[in-house]
Amino acid sequence: MRLQKLLAATGIASRRDAEALIAAGSVKVNGQVITTLGVQVQERHDRVEVNGRRVHVEDPLYRLLLKPRGCLGTLNRPKPNKAEPHEDVARPTLARYVPDRELGWQVVAPLDFLSEGVILLTTDGALAERMSRGGGHVAMTYHLKFQGVMGESELARMQRGWSFNGRPVRPIKVEPLATTGKNIWVEMVVPESRPRALKAAGEAVRHQLLKISRVRLGEMSFEGLKMGGWRDLSKGEIRSLRAAAGVGT
Repeated sequence: MRLQKLLAATGIASRRDAEALIAAGSVKVNGQVITTLGVQVQERHDRVEVNGRRVHVEDPLYRLLLKPRGCLGTLNRPKPNKAEPHEDVARPTLARYVPDRELGWQVVAPLDFLSEGVILLTTDGALAERMSRGGGHVAMTYHLKFQGVMGESELARMQRGWSFNGRPVRPIKVEPLATTGKNIWVEMVVPESRPRALKAAGEAVRHQLLKISRVRLGEMSFEGLKMGGWRDLSKGEIRSLRAAAGVGT
């Protein structure tokens, strides 16, 4: 296994940050400083150290958490907003729901402050990196509340897909769920984890997206979880998720 991939897989850093650590001379293999990318290591036999601290290869951890509305989708303390220096700092983060943050959890498929639903926490650096840009090929199921009432033509327009940040977004399914007469709820299945990409769907049909709720991430749903609650993934769920993301079994 390449050295930077090993560091990412153990949750020490992302692949890009791992490469920066190597280039900076912060990584040793069997006592020798390594500054060249692509060095092969045997994860169970070679001694790897980062800034003098040995890296222990352990089985990655995977956790599904139900994020509430009004919560920042990060475990880190937010940086102050220059315009409103106290606004973001006062906002709660996922840290209040994760008692064992020292394990090195990474937030995968985060949701915006006002969105709710299931997110993934993991120490699997390779999976986190693979899913960091839009969700890869992992299907996400959303319940979306749009302003106004939509007809079949507008639903069909969203089903055909749209573009966000220069990349096509193509839903697997778009179906109406319910209507209040003033608004409509739509179920959308799409391999996309960025909430702003979903807002672009509303712009494509000229209906404002009012609420985002992610009810499934891959094969895993929110059922059985309270807001802020979490559960560890089963071995079968881990295999399925990694396969869908294209990082093996």
